[in-house]
Amino acid sequence: MVPNVLTLISQAIKEKHCIAIRYHDQRQIRVVEPHAVYTDERGEMVVDAYQTRGFSSSNRPAPFWRPFRLKKITAVSVLKESFEPRVTEGFSANRLKYRNGLVAIAQDTRPTFGYVPPSQTTEVGPHLPPGVRR
Repeated sequence: MVPNVLTLISQAIKEKHCIAIRYHDQRQIRVVEPHAVYTDERGEMVVDAYQTRGFSSSNRPAPFWRPFRLKKITAVSVLKESFEPRVTEGFSANRLKYRNGLVAIAQDTRPTFGYVPPSQTTEVGPHLPPGVRR
């Protein structure tokens, strides 16, 4: 594994930034949204990522989910491009594989519902006749 790969990917996850990687012995670049770094059942460090563009050795068209073994990442660059966790595409921080050996995980900080405090509401409905109070 290239030095600082784990540090760079963990920071990208924390800040929700995309990364460009070279994988294995390939020269082509892949752009991915890293969602989690963890140790898998074989004891290898893996990053679960959503590939948005770039090379695919299987010629699979992006976007798609893919695990990448950290020891096979030969280059990584953190991009300015940001992302939100792909919950609707299947990401969940509660997966069993993340329970042991989790290093970093993208957190979905978006509210699950829209709440407007009462002080910011506006009246809706029909207007009352002049002189009538609520």
